[in-house]
Amino acid sequence: MQLDRKPFFQDLGRFGDAPALIVADTGETLSYLDLAARVDARKSDLGTTRKLVFIEAHNDIGSIVDYLACLQGGHVVYLLEDLSSPKVQELVDFYKPNIVIDGQRSVRTVNEAPIVLHPDLAVLLSTSGSTGSPKFVKLSVRNIDSNARSIAEYLELKSDERAFQHLKPFYSYGLSIINSHIACGGALILTQFAVMEETFWHEFDQHKATSFAGVPYTFETLKHSGFRAEKHPSLRYATQAGGKLEAGLVQEFAKKFEAAGARFYVMYGQTEAAPRISYLPPALAAEFPASIGKAIPGGRLYLIDEEGDEITETDREGELAYEGPNVMLGYATSPEELATDETPERLKTGDLAEIRDHGLFFIVGRASRFVKPFGVRVNLDEVQSYLKRVFEGVCAVTGDDRHIIIAIEETSATTNAPDIAGLAKRFNLPDHIFKTKSYEKLPVFASGKYDYRRILQEANAPEEPPESTFIGKIFNSVKEILGLNQPSWNTISEIYETMLPRSEITPAKRFIDLAVDSLTFVSLAIEMEEMFGGELPENWQEMTVAELEKAYLAHVVEVENI
Repeated sequence: MQLDRKPFFQDLGRFGDAPALIVADTGETLSYLDLAARVDARKSDLGTTRKLVFIEAHNDIGSIVDYLACLQGGHVVYLLEDLSSPKVQELVDFYKPNIVIDGQRSVRTVNEAPIVLHPDLAVLLSTSGSTGSPKFVKLSVRNIDSNARSIAEYLELKSDERAFQHLKPFYSYGLSIINSHIACGGALILTQFAVMEETFWHEFDQHKATSFAGVPYTFETLKHSGFRAEKHPSLRYATQAGGKLEAGLVQEFAKKFEAAGARFYVMYGQTEAAPRISYLPPALAAEFPASIGKAIPGGRLYLIDEEGDEITETDREGELAYEGPNVMLGYATSPEELATDETPERLKTGDLAEIRDHGLFFIVGRASRFVKPFGVRVNLDEVQSYLKRVFEGVCAVTGDDRHIIIAIEETSATTNAPDIAGLAKRFNLPDHIFKTKSYEKLPVFASGKYDYRRILQEANAPEEPPESTFIGKIFNSVKEILGLNQPSWNTISEIYETMLPRSEITPAKRFIDLAVDSLTFVSLAIEMEEMFGGELPENWQEMTVAELEKAYLAHVVEVENI
């Protein structure tokens, strides 16, 4: 398919000496002229014959150079996290790419046979986060170029932008930041740190970054770490996507950013749309925090009924559908499908929504079996299918954006329990995301299908208090009235040991000493807040377990003396 203009990744030198890539920790900077020269040199390493290339991609100069060299050279590129992963090796064996580029930027030819690739195909992205599924979303040059330019338009990006890039480039959200900033001639500041780390914000301020992006857990982390937008004067805006952020937090951050003279964009998308579909204008975020906004420039968002007909009435539920130049070429589940174009007439998102005030869209439920715990897209059917292969008992899997629920039947035939640690490792999620719920007989409908909604409701229902006597009930009521209900944990050590099962917890350990991700940070902070009655000690991440235990005991004494 011909474009009416050069795609964003061509003619990089047009932006001259403007900074393109900045390495946050060293300060190494590549201008657009430098970047163009590096990409030209890398293209010669890849050859002129069109190839399928797998790239281990990180937030570093080499990864972005390799990505752009593939696009300019007309190759089809798949960005991945870790080439040594067994799941990735399965993909390599299955798709047999011509070239593999590892994390040290070494180019290795693994298949010299030509691969039939559709002429419009440019990028492959996994549909299942990091689960290693052989199913790819196929994106064309038109898909990624149109989406990059739409994003640049509604974010009002200019050539002096300096995006603080911490999201992974193999993640569609992270990749869209790279694409949209190269499209406008802005700079990408490449960091290896996460938002909960002090160095992240030191580098952010040092390089005068103008924006950062985050998934829901990013902003949950910021809430629990006392983030103040006004402390970062170069900040112009922040974006949130990758799952639904609770409306109260949207409202809170919209007001925080507005007070600091910055903008807060809530966005919605799917990998199948390269990935952006809608955005909520910052001026409406505080008033309509539960909305996903309106379609991006060049796209059309609407609702359809069960027959596939468009719904025009407001406040009527229907499946969210999207049309635009960024809609994928279809899926690939085999090497043969890399040669086909199966662009859908419309992209059916699997989300149920309504149109309300100002023509804004509001998601009210899901028609499909996908959840996003901490922004990581997980196919519940895939988890269930895997579990049924490795678990001897009868089981069903459901969940929401907080937990994945494993329901099991406790029969005499069940001789083992689900391997939660193995399951967590398989799907690259923390152990505590998974919860088990036991049944004598799994809930099913008359049709014999699992009643997933009932399982989810029962798994999330609060447990009955152990006191069942009349006096016990009165005592519980008094505690509730006085706000003296006990948390579900006995000690700080118990929280750490339960939520960080792979870490050695000692009284001298501090949270910042432990190699944990932001997902675990948020979950642990929420549980700690419960222990401390809603307000954590300042800089608790730098306190030892022993110091936190002492602070908690002081909190208990203070509450009891009220």
